[in-house]
Amino acid sequence: MISLITMLLFSQLDHFGFDNISSPQIAGTPFQITIRAYDSGGGNYPYNGWANIYTSWDVPANPIYCNETVQFSNGVWSGNVSVSLAADTMSLICDDRGGHTGFSNQFQVRSNIPTQLLSVLPGQMYTPGLSPGRVNPPAPQTAGGQFNITVFITDDWFNIVDTVNHTISYSSTDSFAVQAQIQLVNGMVSLPFAFRTAGPQHRLFFDDVTSTFITPDTSSQLAISPGSYMSLLVILDGETQLPGDTTSTTLATPGKNGEAQDKYVNEDFGVLVYATDSMWNRTSATGYAIQLRSHYPFSNPSPENLENGEAQFTVSFSTAEDNTSLWVEDNSNSITSDQNYLDIIDTTVVPDSFYAYPNPIGIEGNTMNFVYYLSGSCNVIFAIYDPFGNLVYKKDIVPGSKGAHGGLNEIPWNGRNGEGERVATGLYYAVIKGWTHTATIFEKKMKVGVVW
Repeated sequence: MISLITMLLFSQLDHFGFDNISSPQIAGTPFQITIRAYDSGGGNYPYNGWANIYTSWDVPANPIYCNETVQFSNGVWSGNVSVSLAADTMSLICDDRGGHTGFSNQFQVRSNIPTQLLSVLPGQMYTPGLSPGRVNPPAPQTAGGQFNITVFITDDWFNIVDTVNHTISYSSTDSFAVQAQIQLVNGMVSLPFAFRTAGPQHRLFFDDVTSTFITPDTSSQLAISPGSYMSLLVILDGETQLPGDTTSTTLATPGKNGEAQDKYVNEDFGVLVYATDSMWNRTSATGYAIQLRSHYPFSNPSPENLENGEAQFTVSFSTAEDNTSLWVEDNSNSITSDQNYLDIIDTTVVPDSFYAYPNPIGIEGNTMNFVYYLSGSCNVIFAIYDPFGNLVYKKDIVPGSKGAHGGLNEIPWNGRNGEGERVATGLYYAVIKGWTHTATIFEKKMKVGVVW
């Protein structure tokens, strides 16, 4: 009895010790350990307090791979723990935060079964054993610039499973960028990639082709900025910019889609010009003088300076010609756009003129254009009726806007009703009425056909 009292009075906790931990263990899978409290002489100490358990890979103040708080009973704690990090060499540490610690033997932790793909972009760091497996925002990239992406196949705890060599497919939010397949080697692969289209919110998508049981990965959001000013892009009425375009079709101008609308002799129309990179993304180029050119007689407007990657011209042609050429030059940078083509139509303008082309719609295109001449700016009502007099489509145009100004006007109709639905094949009536508060100055009716 005296010796027991003496031990309790004079013996103190000195350190902790682990029973042997077998190797290897599996990441994320619980395994049993036993920890004992000892005095300075190596004898068992009847400790009944608390202690923390973490790994030799952890920062003691903030453990992330194993973080257990346990209470000893009469100098012993036994129970299950799990470790999220796979490592060739690891040990566990027991620490009561009072200066008393203990280390287990070293053991290996292997990755668990493969369950998911994980992509890591430039600027990011791979963090196995820690969700979401990667940290830091990706470094911004430039359109057309190649960079490397690392793709891993991992377990649920983001540890690479280096025994797997599956084939993966990859694509992105950029419809013009490469979509392909590549094979993992020892559970990973580094692949070169380049976005073509600039934008602040691009992502990549990875799928396991070999196994549908592997969860796909969506990369972190990545910003792609335009490259340097290298090209000029002309946009005509009826066309829209198509950044990133890869077209190699002879009849198509790269960087845009749509078809340039026909214009009339001596009709003024706008020409929009973008200063782009090699991928047809608009740049911020400013201050460079650019000039419109053509092989045909035209108004030859004065040069315009690029402002934030854009310039606008107003131009007209004095002779009628199919496939009339138009392009733009920046002589200071030796940059010339692709040649653009549009049809210039010779129209004898008389006050009562009113015609439509193509008529019927649907054989030579899906848009019918109504051409008419107004003696002055006025309100315009454009309407389509079926043979029974039922209103199919109506458009009110305010004075001075397109379709309601003095001179030659044109209104397109796409063969759809007021609800945006295609009308049925058949005969219809088009009505144009121009009016002011005091009089009707123009009113015409015409039969038109629809053939789908």
